[in-house]
Amino acid sequence: MSEHASRADDTDVSVVARSFVVRALLEGDTTTGGPEARWHGFVTDTQTGLRSAWRRPSEVARFMDRLLVTEPARIAAQPAGARFALGGLAVAGPALTDVVTDMLAVLGERLPTPVPAVPAIPDPNVTLERVAEKLVGLGNQRGTDPTGPLGARTLRGGRLDARVRFQVWAGTAPAADAAMQTLHTTLLDDADELRAAGFLKLAAAGTTLAEPVDTIPAWRKATSFDVLYEYRYVDEDDAASLIARIPVTTDPEASGSPAREVGTVVDELVRWDEEVAPTLVVHGPAAVSRVAALTFVPGPPLGGTVTFRRTSGSGAPVTSFGDLDAFLAATSGDTPTHTDADVTLAPADAFTALGPAAPGPTLGDWDTDGTPDAYTGVDRRLDAPVRLAHPTDRFEIAYAPPPGPATGLDQTAVVYLRVNPP
Repeated sequence: MSEHASRADDTDVSVVARSFVVRALLEGDTTTGGPEARWHGFVTDTQTGLRSAWRRPSEVARFMDRLLVTEPARIAAQPAGARFALGGLAVAGPALTDVVTDMLAVLGERLPTPVPAVPAIPDPNVTLERVAEKLVGLGNQRGTDPTGPLGARTLRGGRLDARVRFQVWAGTAPAADAAMQTLHTTLLDDADELRAAGFLKLAAAGTTLAEPVDTIPAWRKATSFDVLYEYRYVDEDDAASLIARIPVTTDPEASGSPAREVGTVVDELVRWDEEVAPTLVVHGPAAVSRVAALTFVPGPPLGGTVTFRRTSGSGAPVTSFGDLDAFLAATSGDTPTHTDADVTLAPADAFTALGPAAPGPTLGDWDTDGTPDAYTGVDRRLDAPVRLAHPTDRFEIAYAPPPGPATGLDQTAVVYLRVNPP
């Protein structure tokens, strides 16, 4: 948003204010601030809703510099009449200029077809008389929507309380009246479609008489409608990742005391990246009926191997299978033929064996390329569950990097694995 101010010499200057929201999160041992504790978070431009994840403070400055350098140049290149902006709520979402444009476009589709005339007369149009932004629910949140096998997107929205003006033209006054009647009839007939498109209210507020415009020459007639328009959009809710583990610290006396206890709360979900790739372990008694994964691999296919393993703890020899189908057929069901078995696959083959790829959520910017990371999901429901009847039974999915210094995945990438997702 910009405001005009005056200097002492009465020279007008343009003062541009731009706001950014920075969210910082400390992950790891938050009491000592040791090397295992890491700051990360998000920076959001409140004007455009653009958001970027950061792992180093310098990335915040880079994001802001990119917007502050490129955006003023883009605005300056626009004609003055095209600079339309709405003040209001600083909620990350679509630009309100685009929302207004979309709203008018839907209404414009209902305008009557122009009638050819000699000389030519203007086409019918719809314009905005006034507009104010309204909230939807709490924080503009409308609900959630699952994204593939894992994760969920936040469904958000907003409302515009507006008045629009339709204007029709014709060669005679009766023709202008007929065009206006056609417009009203179309809006009534399309009431269900308009409501589905977000028009919660569309009420006529007044119609003018047909009036001649001698300079064209033609007849013009206008009508105004009060509109309550709800727009919808998907927000990843500032999430840089799924929650795979929660560090918990109990310190009943004082910070750093001998009674201090540190633990980690985990579920049947693990995250693999280039820093660490812990093994997913399911302990008996339990049953594995579904295996799902989310992958973000911006580079070449992952190296290393992925091993699916089922063990009984009896020390029996392990039978190795050549593919996942054979492994699951041997280890699943009420009476499995093998209780100690495994299968080792290349990562790409392992994910392919879990099912066809489907679009997943957009989370963070792990590869720091300035764009949100789009994940791919795979999900396999087992024909029969792998039953772990005893406490010593285990079902594991492990990653082993190729030979070298890698401690996790062999490149910048992220994989989430989960059994029995909700």
